[in-house]
Amino acid sequence: MQRGSSSTTSTPRGGESDVPRQLKTPPARFTNREQELASLQARLDTSTGRPLVQVISGPGGIGKTALALRWLGGIAERYPGGALQASLGAFDPTGPVPVGEVLGQFLRALGVPGSRVPVDVDEQGGLFRTLTAAAPMLVLLDNADSEAQVRPLIPAAADSLVVVTSRRPLGGLAVDEGARLLTLEPLTAEHSMTLLRDTLGADRVDTERAHATTIVRLTAGLPIALCSVAGRLAAKPKATLERTASDLSVGRRRLAVLSAGKEGDSVQASFDLAYQALPPEAARTYRLLGQHPGAEFGVGVAAAAVNGPAATTRRLLDELVEVNMLTEPEDGRYAFHDLHRLHAVEKAEEHETGDDRRDAQLRILEWYLRGARSTAHLVTLDQEPIPYEYVHRRPDGSSLPSEDEALDWLERERTNLFAAMQAAAQIGMPALGWQLGDAMWPLFLLRKHYRDFLTVSQLGVDCAKRWGNRAAEVIMRNRCGAACRGAGRFDEAVEHYTAALRALPADGDQVAAIRSVEGLGLVALAQGRLDDALREFDDDLHRSQQLERAHDIALAQVNLGVTLTRLGRAGEAIEKLEQALGLLTGQHDSYNVARARIDLARALALEGRTAEATEHVTEAREAMRQSGSAFEEARAMQVLAEVAESAGRADEAKERYEAVLPIFTELGRPEASEVRERLRQVQNPS
Repeated sequence: MQRGSSSTTSTPRGGESDVPRQLKTPPARFTNREQELASLQARLDTSTGRPLVQVISGPGGIGKTALALRWLGGIAERYPGGALQASLGAFDPTGPVPVGEVLGQFLRALGVPGSRVPVDVDEQGGLFRTLTAAAPMLVLLDNADSEAQVRPLIPAAADSLVVVTSRRPLGGLAVDEGARLLTLEPLTAEHSMTLLRDTLGADRVDTERAHATTIVRLTAGLPIALCSVAGRLAAKPKATLERTASDLSVGRRRLAVLSAGKEGDSVQASFDLAYQALPPEAARTYRLLGQHPGAEFGVGVAAAAVNGPAATTRRLLDELVEVNMLTEPEDGRYAFHDLHRLHAVEKAEEHETGDDRRDAQLRILEWYLRGARSTAHLVTLDQEPIPYEYVHRRPDGSSLPSEDEALDWLERERTNLFAAMQAAAQIGMPALGWQLGDAMWPLFLLRKHYRDFLTVSQLGVDCAKRWGNRAAEVIMRNRCGAACRGAGRFDEAVEHYTAALRALPADGDQVAAIRSVEGLGLVALAQGRLDDALREFDDDLHRSQQLERAHDIALAQVNLGVTLTRLGRAGEAIEKLEQALGLLTGQHDSYNVARARIDLARALALEGRTAEATEHVTEAREAMRQSGSAFEEARAMQVLAEVAESAGRADEAKERYEAVLPIFTELGRPEASEVRERLRQVQNPS
């Protein structure tokens, strides 16, 4: 049988029995895809007066051919001209099937004797169009490599249907032929479980539900992978799902496990064929991106991985997206399918030296550190930075975040930064790991994310201890305290701050002690231990003055002002807060200026100076909105509610409390309880 040929033949045309019916039988087990099937079917409802071309694209093993056969098997009788099918061999070892071979196959299926099939491809195409002009036909072109392969194989009759499966989207067919495009996504966990239950039986799967869930997760929605596992388990009815789940859990062995017992139709074979067809530069990009620690990435870090210019890297990334070896979840953001990532790592181990892999990984990690450090302008840093000596040269500045996008960049890259920190710790670079955690401080100060804040800070403590840097350890212990305090875990916060003070060497940087004492005061303030808070903040102010830390002096005065307000000593509080406001304004610290104004407004309201209070807090709220700090903006909203309440404007106060309560609740802040109580009092005055 020639390349590109179907396993089904037809006799020369002369009647209905001579009409080619080459479609293969749909797979016996087919799960879900109802939405895709409905979408495909809906496209048949309108006649365009020309052949309809439908492209189904997606990575190898996603189920493109299975979907096509399932759909076409139910509508084939609608096409009196018959049905033709051929594989175009996009990833065959010998390359894509020449169009002439497929045309020759189709002409013979349409009744043309082999001796009369033209040799010239253009003549073949002309004869094919002549023979397919009378009645609508159905044509399935599987595994297409390019638009050029497809165009000559479109029959001439109006309302014919041509279905093309490809790892490439083949967008050119949409432009030239009006093709409709459908990209297949991995199966959902629910549908993957259904396929497993249909194959193995509900009792067997439900008995080991937890292990079945692991299998579904590790096959990552790829039907070829899940069917491979299910097929082996079906052949061994006494084998446990636990053993298979355990085998799959070893990342380095997963592709081998999924391909066991297979020759050409396996995950490994499918991925290998696609990889072998890549141009050398794209193949290297694929390999080195396997070193990326996170799930999703942008062009900048990819350029760092391959040590090349961003423009060239974007082109290579687009090539990988084109053949579905990467996905592009949004413009400029790329991701591996889980199994493709394992494949990329495997190929890197085969084709890159250990030094090359480590260099790529280090370039990635250092790129994230440079990016995170470039956001330091967002806040006034709480410590002098501990220097880091970069191994690799600075990347193209355009690949790093601009000042305007800094906070959004931190938010978008949050999980990647933590993954980079973990990776640095795992490869024996704790100093780099610590630096990555430290550089995330602006994000946690402005956006909170207390769970992540604590996790990063705890890992930062571990990195600092392995690094042997006591100053770095103290900084991260204080950060742990701040995370716990913000989440209302006050006892843990005290433990962290106290541990930081104990870990600080007598001859170490005493600025860290200011952070610890300040933290202990803030915990006491939050718990209502106002005398303890006043004592800690007085100590904080004294330490700051001794070290001539003007900024910390101002912050200590803010905290003293807040505490004095809570104690009902509004006049003293206003004096402290106005002093702090003057210092912070002179230091051009807009964030803490706004913080001071919020707290000053609260003290002014207590003195009955509601107009001044409203002016301060309104401007502070706008400043916090612009800074991106949802928490501080909410704090300003709370004070506006309190000012309205003290001025007797109960309806306004109620409206403002109702607006701020869900913000504190979503942030997991302890202030939510206080606001809830104030709201209750406004709604039900005694």
